[in-house]
Amino acid sequence: MSRHSLGLGGPPTPYDPSVSRQPAYQSLRRRHRRFGVRATAVAVGGFLLYVLLSSFVPGLMNTSVSGHLTIGLALGLGQFVLMGVIVWRYLVHTRTQVTPVVRGLRGLVRHHASAERERAAFETRTALREAPRDAPRDEEYRPW
Repeated sequence: MSRHSLGLGGPPTPYDPSVSRQPAYQSLRRRHRRFGVRATAVAVGGFLLYVLLSSFVPGLMNTSVSGHLTIGLALGLGQFVLMGVIVWRYLVHTRTQVTPVVRGLRGLVRHHASAERERAAFETRTALREAPRDAPRDEEYRPW
């Protein structure tokens, strides 16, 4: 299945300022921002803990766990695991919390755009009906 058929790709819809006032949009921004702050705090906190333990408790960090594997090396490798977990949680958060709301808002924007096009077409048809018949029309003077 393509990204376009899932409604995830395709041409961007025109900006509609009324969307930013929607409660769903405001809630989406709050949830996304809150998740970003938490994920950043966990990542920076884990790295800072590793650096502080390495600096101030070298005896603990050099303690052998198994063979040549020390606590410091295990915690260093744990940084990769921590980043993997944060990325995985971000993907889950986006799929479950962000994407459904974005699809709804995108549908709202498309609905507003189509209603605006229909209104403009109606006004154009009404204006053409009310125009005097002897007035020159633009299409009579079109080039090839």
